[in-house]
Amino acid sequence: MKAKSIKGQSNEEIKSALEKATSNGFKPTLAFAFITNLEDIDALSAILDAAGISIFGASTAEKFNEEGIDPSGIIIMLLDMNPANFKIVLKDFSLASVYESACAVGEAGKKRFDHPAFIISTADIRIPGGDVIRGILDKAGMDVAIFGGGAGEPVNFSGTVFTNQAKSDSGILALIVDEDKVEVKGVAVSGWKPVGTEKRITKCEGNWVYTIDDEPALDVIKKFLGKDIILNNKAEGIDSFPLQVQRVKGKPMMRPIVQWNEEEKSIMLGAAAEEGSLFRFSLPPDYEVIDAVIESAKTIKENELPEADAMVVFSCVGRLSQLGPMLSAELDGLAATWNKPMAGFFSLGEYGKLDDTQPEFHGTTVSWVALKEL
Repeated sequence: MKAKSIKGQSNEEIKSALEKATSNGFKPTLAFAFITNLEDIDALSAILDAAGISIFGASTAEKFNEEGIDPSGIIIMLLDMNPANFKIVLKDFSLASVYESACAVGEAGKKRFDHPAFIISTADIRIPGGDVIRGILDKAGMDVAIFGGGAGEPVNFSGTVFTNQAKSDSGILALIVDEDKVEVKGVAVSGWKPVGTEKRITKCEGNWVYTIDDEPALDVIKKFLGKDIILNNKAEGIDSFPLQVQRVKGKPMMRPIVQWNEEEKSIMLGAAAEEGSLFRFSLPPDYEVIDAVIESAKTIKENELPEADAMVVFSCVGRLSQLGPMLSAELDGLAATWNKPMAGFFSLGEYGKLDDTQPEFHGTTVSWVALKEL
């Protein structure tokens, strides 16, 4: 399988870049398309659709390819994957619950392939990411691979996922790949280090946490992080300190604080909370956070996937604000692992597996996946 990256500041530039990329006989069948301006989606879809290219598309505040971060315009990775080896499905949450929609995606994958793998993007940060994972696993099997990230921008948490002739601002988009024909290898990595003693979530509902160790949640956060960390209901570095929710075994799940309520003294996490869960705070990130991500790719290259054709990366938008210039080193390291085209964006929540356990929904994490057609 061949892959090529193109980019442009407008649909006209993309059309020109596409013509140039295909002038030597390259015939792409699939495009990962990440875009900033929502108004450009329909025209972009028409351009790619006219060329016979299936689209996995998402809107985002910022995106990147193997050349680095691009804060505006459009980034596309083109692949000439055999159309028999993939299927794209878009389900809107207005037509069914999140869980039911995810079940439909999982069922579509299992119906099409004996061993499906899923690369997904969801629009609407309010949805329970755990239900997305659970629905796919319940229908496709508990051992399937799932990687992905939430579309949108962090100011109002709105986003859009789109394919050739459909789009949704509250739905799930899935690229379903036949793992018997395409190797799909990747992992979700955070790198943040835990600090302090374990604390327990004692009252919560959905993403909102009301008490920690039977004390108002916001008071506990202020006590640990300092009152000045929360000013005028804006995060002043608070996403440097995600909660590390402990699991029965394996690495903890990262849950960043994305909002809070001064009157109720509650906090909102980037994913649903569970009463009784134990967690620890995190230390501010350093370069070892970057090393953990790069080393994860090197390990999989050495042990599982010596060669790859392309790479897709979903990196939490919180990493963008907290790692600053260091993030370029992280992306460069990932791209250099296989030295093949790469595309990705800064996401609102990430889907993937932390280790040898099942996929889960995360925050403050990088979920990356490498593809190799057999």
